[in-house]
Amino acid sequence: MAKLLDIESVVKNKLPQYYKKIPKFVFSFAKWLICQKEMNYILTTLDGKEGVEFADGATKILKADYKLVGEENMPDKGRFIFVSNHPLGGFDGISYIKVLGSKYPKIKLIVNDILMNIEPLRPVFLPVNTLGAQKRGDMEAIDNVYRDEETQIMTFPAGFCSRYIDGKIQDIPWKKSVIRQAIDSKRDIVPMYFDGRNSTTFYATEFLRRKLGMKFNIGLILLPWQTVKTASNKTFTIHIGKPIPWQTFDNSKTISEWTEWLRQQSYNLKK
Repeated sequence: MAKLLDIESVVKNKLPQYYKKIPKFVFSFAKWLICQKEMNYILTTLDGKEGVEFADGATKILKADYKLVGEENMPDKGRFIFVSNHPLGGFDGISYIKVLGSKYPKIKLIVNDILMNIEPLRPVFLPVNTLGAQKRGDMEAIDNVYRDEETQIMTFPAGFCSRYIDGKIQDIPWKKSVIRQAIDSKRDIVPMYFDGRNSTTFYATEFLRRKLGMKFNIGLILLPWQTVKTASNKTFTIHIGKPIPWQTFDNSKTISEWTEWLRQQSYNLKK
C-alpha cells in the first residue's frame, strides 16, 4: 500500500527541535497549503507504480503535459548530465523524469532530500541535503552514480526554483559543482530550458520573504500547491539543446565563468 504524505511527521523527523513548538492548527493549515489531500489521492491512485511510470501517471491525473522542441538533440549513446532552469519546482521535475525515462533505461534526478518522502519516485531520485552537511554515505552514492556507465543524470544547478530577479523570472546563479562534476566524470552536458512559471502568489511570497530577511524557505512549502493547482490543465514547452563536450570547460574561463556561460546556454534555447 502506498505510503501517504504526512507533513506533521516530516517536520517531526526532519526538524524535531521545532516540532513541539508548532501549534496543531498550523499543521492543519500546512496540510491544506501543500495540497496533502490531493497529493495523497495521486499516491493512492498510482499505488504500485514507480519512477517513470509514476511520473507518467501523475501528469495524466493532473491533466498537464509538455511538448518538446529539439528532441533530436537527445543523444542515443553516451553518458550525460542534463541541466535546466527550474521554474516550477515540481511539475518540471516530473516532466523531465518522463522525458528522459522514456528514452534512457536508467536515470537519476538530483533532488532535495525532503522529496525522498515521495516513495514512488525514490528509484529515480538522487538526494542531496540542502539544510545541512552532506552525509558521507550520500556523497559516496552521488559519486557512484556519476561514475556509472549506464545512468543518465538530470539536475537543476540553481538548487532552488526560479524567482523574480531584476524584473524577470529567472534562476539564482547556478552552482559551480555542475561543471566540476562534468569534468571529473567526463560527462558531456545537455542544456535544456523549461518554459513555464509559478503563480503570482508564489513569487510575491518569495519577494516578501527576502524583504523581511527570513531564512526559512517558505516557497518550498508552496511548491506542492504549484504542482497540483498551477500546473493542472496546462501544456508547457521543453527546449533541448545540443550536447556540450566536457572538454569545452578548459582553462580559458574560470569555473564560475563557465557556470554562468552554461546557464546562458540554457536560457538562450528559448530564443
